[in-house]
Amino acid sequence: MRSTVRRLFPALLIVVTLAAGCGPGRVAPDQAAVVDGAAIPMDELTRLVEAGRAPGAQPQPTEAVAGAREALQSLIVARIVLGGAAEEGISISEADVNTRLEQLKQQVTAQGGNFEQALKERNLTEAILRNQLRVQVAAEKLSAKLEPGQSDDALLATLGQRKQEFLQVHVRHVLVRDEATARKVKAELEGGGDWTAVARRYSTDTETKERGGDLGFQSKGETVPPFEKAAYDLAGKGTCKDKTSGRCASPISDPVKTEFGWHILQVIELRLPPVDDQLRGQLDPGLQRRRQDAVQKWFERRLKAASVQVNPRFGRWDAASGKIVDRETAPQTTSAPARTAPQLPVPPTTAQP
Repeated sequence: MRSTVRRLFPALLIVVTLAAGCGPGRVAPDQAAVVDGAAIPMDELTRLVEAGRAPGAQPQPTEAVAGAREALQSLIVARIVLGGAAEEGISISEADVNTRLEQLKQQVTAQGGNFEQALKERNLTEAILRNQLRVQVAAEKLSAKLEPGQSDDALLATLGQRKQEFLQVHVRHVLVRDEATARKVKAELEGGGDWTAVARRYSTDTETKERGGDLGFQSKGETVPPFEKAAYDLAGKGTCKDKTSGRCASPISDPVKTEFGWHILQVIELRLPPVDDQLRGQLDPGLQRRRQDAVQKWFERRLKAASVQVNPRFGRWDAASGKIVDRETAPQTTSAPARTAPQLPVPPTTAQP
């Protein structure tokens, strides 16, 4: 799915090691830190740290401190990123987060997993995941603003020159178990048989048989090689020949054997992909690196300018390293409830269940 959650969110955590400023002020007992005047509640930190704890686990004191610090550092970075993005005029809507969450769910499902079970196994909540995805979306929008890349006209010109690489084909098929049945299906369809009726009668593809075998649009690399070759060969025949967009009708294929069985297929529409960030990255291979460099420099500036105060029970914010480190002297004990001092292991640092 486009840029994965696994790759992007850890990159945000890495920037916490860069230099950051530390301004004056005090942190209340029920606050884990204050970033640019905005508090990170202790309860928020506790929930994040708990997400990394195995049920019934009792961490050692040193592990608990390290886990709390790492979790708090990630929250500090998130606040700096989101605050800086807002100052750049970038807003992150709930619809943006919903879209990214849905993409992640589809990834887990495509890999044969169950999303809810994946969250449970990692002791994650959807609320924590949404917060991490929100930061990821902000970083991506920032990168696009800082380094927009080539103009749409330039990309369209490149796309026109490389259209055969990016052409998408809309395919329908009937999948059967043996070649003899496949030839029978081909004969019926060439004789004027209705695709919906034929697919419903013969196809073993339970996902598509009720909609006439419609597989939707396919790009190169998305299907097994024999099927892909047959589909793109058909795209150059019939009324699809020399077209790059719109409805068309290729001939009906001969039987095509794959690991799933025997297919009879037809191309019914062609299109080129829209100019989006995924296509930009494919047409301009250096764009991702330029965007990463631009965002990294932006982070450095934001972190240096940030005012960060950390609750002394976790240590102190070191402006030179951009990390929470030990205090020179132990802080005074406070009367805050024990629940406000997380004593748990390292929380997850990626947004992927």
